[in-house]
Formats: sequence, structure tokens, C-alpha cells
Amino acid sequence: MVYSYQNICTVRTKILIDTGTHREENGFMDGIKYIVLTDKSILLLGNNQYTSNVESGSTRTEIKHWIELFFGVKVIAMNSHRLPGKGRRMGPIMGHTMHYKRMIITLQPGYSIPPLI
Repeated sequence: MVYSYQNICTVRTKILIDTGTHREENGFMDGIKYIVLTDKSILLLGNNQYTSNVESGSTRTEIKHWIELFFGVKVIAMNSHRLPGKGRRMGPIMGHTMHYKRMIITLQPGYSIPPLI
């Protein structure tokens, strides 16, 4: 199935209505930033678990509905944790980068998500 920009925006709008969130969202796929490919996340692929960094303001239900509608899969569980930003020194001032949220999405057996690389 080929997804056009208009179809993806319609799906995104439907998710926001279904979950009851009234935030202003622009663009498509702004909930999921990118897929994480580390040693641990590659091992989790064997258990049908996918790891990705998501927008820090996104909720679990919003990401779950978006994945189920966009990829046509069934999500069993979602685990999330917020990772701290890295420290950055700018002269005498110590700053830090933005915090971000990472989700591990578990799918039912028999379902899979195609690679997004």
C-alpha cells in the first residue's frame, strides 16, 4: 500500500481526535523521530520489539494508535523512558541538550514493521 502525504495527515488528525488530545500538530510522522539501532535494540528485534525515539510531548496512546493505523499491526505493549540530555559547555556556562523519550513497542506474533532506514 502506498501512502501519500494527504492520507498520512488524515491518519494523524484522526489519531488526535480519537485520543482526545487537542494539541496543534503540523506535518506527518512528527510523533516518531527515528528508529534506534543499537546492540540492544537489534537483539530486541528477535522478540518482535521495535525501539524508536519519539517526540517528548507524545503520549503512549497517541503513538500506539498511529503505529496501528499507519503500519496495520497490533501492538501488545509499549514501554517508555525519558533519557536525559547531554551536557554541553559554552565557555564558562554549562548547558545541556534537550531531553528525549524512547519507546520500545512490542507487536503481536506474526506482525512486523518494515525497516524505516
